[in-house]
Parts: sequence; C-alpha cells; structure tokens
Amino acid sequence: MKPCLRTRIRNGETLLGAFVMIPSPAVVEMLGYAGFDFAIIDSEHGASSVESVENQIRAAEAAGISVIVRTVGMTAGEVLRILDAGAEGVVVPHVKCEADARALVAAAHYAPRGIRGMATTARAGRHGMTSVAEHIANAAERTLVIPQIEDAEALPNVRAIAALDGIDALFIGPADLSMSLGHPGNPAHPEVVKAIDGVVSDITSVGRRPMIFTKSAEEVSAMRRRGIDIAVYSTTSIISVAIRRTIEEVRALPAA
Repeated sequence: MKPCLRTRIRNGETLLGAFVMIPSPAVVEMLGYAGFDFAIIDSEHGASSVESVENQIRAAEAAGISVIVRTVGMTAGEVLRILDAGAEGVVVPHVKCEADARALVAAAHYAPRGIRGMATTARAGRHGMTSVAEHIANAAERTLVIPQIEDAEALPNVRAIAALDGIDALFIGPADLSMSLGHPGNPAHPEVVKAIDGVVSDITSVGRRPMIFTKSAEEVSAMRRRGIDIAVYSTTSIISVAIRRTIEEVRALPAA
C-alpha cells in the first residue's frame, strides 16, 4: 500500500494530481486507474454536494488514489463535513493571512491542536466501527491542510502562513492571482510570474511544498524548473480538449 498523501508530500515526492469538477465517482476512478497520485474534488467551482463527495471518495479508495477536497470557504463547519466524509484533507481558497491559516489548522484538527468536532460514527470513523483512539491517531497522521494563495493581499504573508505548524503545502492559484494583480487571464504576465516566483521562494524557505495548476506537460516541466514539483491538472480541461480534438479531426475528413 502506498503511504498517505501527507507522507508523500512531506517526503518530497514529485506528484501529479487533477481537479474533478464533475460530481462523478467514475472520473475519480479513472484518475486512479490512469496512475495519477491524487485527485482534488472541487467543491468551490464544481457541483459536488457532501453526499456526492462521499461517493467520489469511495471511488478514490476503490481505485487506490488519494483524494482531498477544495472547499468553498474556510468555515470550521465546512471543513468538518469534508473530513468526516473521509477526505484526506482540504485545499482552502483565498487564505490571505496567518490568522486565516491558523483558524484553518484549528478547524481541521482535534483538540488540543484544534477544534474539530468528534463523531466516530461519521464515514471517517468507519461509521462507528473504529475506536476513538484509532480514529484520532489516523486523523493526526493523515490530515492535510493546504491553503490556496491567489490574492495580492496574501503575498506579504506567505512565509508566515507556510511556517505555521499544521500547514502541509500551499496551492498557488495563477488565475485568481493574475486577476488580483490586474492582469486577468494572463498568468504569464511578468508581474504575475515574479509574484509566483516570490511565493515559491517564501514557501520553500520554511520547508513547505508549493503546488500549482497546470494545463500541459510543457507547463509541468517549466514549473519544475521554477521549483514547483506538485502539479494539478483539470479533468474538465482534459475532457474538453479531447472532445474538441475529436470533432475537429472528424470534420476535417474528406467527404465520403
């Protein structure tokens, strides 16, 4: 059995993941069978409910792939429901300061480290079929907390956010960051590139791992040269590109 995703991140492995916006267990299974290291169920921009998230997590476990969830916000209640559903952790958008990150860590962990509510009868506790001690130990070992850096306001605070005990990695959101910096839809703008490089430097300087969205193998290679070796695709983009390519190839065929 592979180590949990948190261990693999902390061990410095080069990893490849994919966002899943479509509330489909089959898509998550496909990622696992294809060899992706992890899936991120996207509740921020996708249509998943808590119930569909549970089923996608079951699919991930069946296919042998780690799974975390991007939340809509950072309320303790939302984080609790995602972790109780059995996710290995959360990616939380628009974390802007150390106080945000500190509250996120508290929401994700049990006392004395945090304020997460206890219910071993939830799916994460095997519906009551595990002991409290085993459940707490499992949560402490496996729970991933990943703030997303995607606002100009967050840039001066990245080092402090990354250095917090309980933060495992930081996800850089190039689309929203380019928007926040005044260059919407242009993450290749020099100001955005400079900002991302600064974020990567701040993250790695305190021993944490940066993650970033990618669209192609060429981008993955470029990001690795910039010090980012955890890349995340979008399954929606992968599917839509394949659909467009298929119809374009067929339409280009000579008439019968």
